[in-house]
Formats: sequence, C-alpha cells, structure tokens
Amino acid sequence: MKVSKVINNNVVSCLDDTGRELVVMGKGLGFRCRAGDTLDPALAEKVFRMDTPEEMGKLKSLFSSLSPELLELCGKIIDHANQALGHRLNESIYLTLTDHIQFSLSRVRQNMAFPNPLMTEVRVFYPGELAVGRFALEQIRDRFGVKLPEDEAASIALHIVNAEYDSSMNATMRATRVLGPIVEILEGWPGLKLNPRHLNYDELIVHIKFLAMQSFSHGGQDWEVPGLDRLVGEQFPEAFACAEEVVRFLGEQCGSPVPATEQAYLALCIHRACNN
Repeated sequence: MKVSKVINNNVVSCLDDTGRELVVMGKGLGFRCRAGDTLDPALAEKVFRMDTPEEMGKLKSLFSSLSPELLELCGKIIDHANQALGHRLNESIYLTLTDHIQFSLSRVRQNMAFPNPLMTEVRVFYPGELAVGRFALEQIRDRFGVKLPEDEAASIALHIVNAEYDSSMNATMRATRVLGPIVEILEGWPGLKLNPRHLNYDELIVHIKFLAMQSFSHGGQDWEVPGLDRLVGEQFPEAFACAEEVVRFLGEQCGSPVPATEQAYLALCIHRACNN
C-alpha cells in the first residue's frame, strides 16, 4: 500500500496494488508516514474499503474532523458488535455510526432530545443489536462522561441492522415498523397455533425480518421456483393462506409485489412454527 495523503495523526489514505483507495487507521500513522511512502502492513490496525468514491470521500472528511478518542471508541463498539452478533458488518458502519455518535453527543450537550419511535420494535425484534446499543452507551459514558438516553441505544441498534442487511436507514425504519403488524397477522390467524417457544418460531421471526428488509431495500428477490406455490398451497392450505395475507400487506406497505415463491417459502416457515 502506498500512502497518498495523511488525514490525521492516526489515519492515512492509501492506494492498494490495483489503485483502489483505502483508508488505513493505526496509532501514530500520521507521524510515521508521508505521501509517497510505502506503508508497512504491520502498522495498519484497521483498513477501510468503501463501495463508492462518494462514501470514501465522506469517510475521509469525517475521520479528519473527529477526535482520536471518538474514532477509537467507535472502533471498539463495532468490534464488539462483530463478535457479539457472530458476523462482520458492512464497513459502511464506520461512516454511519461515527457520524451518528458525534451528532448524538452534540445534541445532548445542547439539551436536545429526540425520542426513538421504534424503541419497542427494536426491543422485541432486535434484542442482540439493542444489547450492542446499550454497550455503546456504557462506553460513551465511561469515556466521555456523557449519559445518553436509552432511546439512543435503539438508534445505534438500527445502524447496526443497516450494516447487517446492507440497507439504508429509511428502509430499515420502514421494515421495522411493519414487523409488529405482521406478527399480529401470524398469531391471530384462525386455524393456526404458533408455538413461540419453539426454535422454528425463532426461525420464522428471522425470516420475516429478512423478507421485510429485502422488500423495502430492493423490492423483494426476483426469483421463482415454478409450481412451488401451488404445491405448498395444496399441502398446507392454512399456512399458505396466512402467508398470502402477510405478503399482501407487505406488498402494500413497500409498494412492490412479493414473489409467489417467497410466499410459498414463508408458508413453509409458518407451518414449521406451528404446534403440530
């Protein structure tokens, strides 16, 4: 990696062997390197590869304006999220989370509070991500002596969800809003008896979260298995009818029809979650 620009004491911009721009973080990198130097990989603690030049520009601008303490804190929160949730988040989280926490600290110092209207939904459907948000509040309090409101834990959790699904905040919030009504359809459907204590129920909730996020982010998956909907409808008519109502509601909310194969797969998940 060849250094192209020193951003601050701990962050530099580099080019890899293919000419792609990277942002590299490491303690004291800005003191040790100058433009044109070849960077020793052992000095790189974190390497950021953003999807677009626009995102890379925003990341460099943000990193140049943040204190080393805040950058280190956000890195610690993201590392904790990767470990706690069991998978790596999209690197855009470094841009969105650091920007959000900086703004949140600024608001609380000005005695400005913005309640999160999705606090209940986040608590119910994203408990793991909410736990990361609460961890973040503890770290902010310990590092900066600032106590952020509990609603901020939910806001941070939604940023984590964005990075899990590679989505936008608008799509994430819209998808989260429909989860409660969808569960009401599932649990109130006559002829079905869902078992919330069964592992298959947990799998059903995971699936509807994924289906909702896909629907609002990308308009649903454009894939079909010919005849699957007919076969599932014949074998499991009650579950299929329930799935039909769910995808009808979801399609109305996101403005795009849900493919028939998705309905069939949802029906199978519903059937598996029933107390047979």
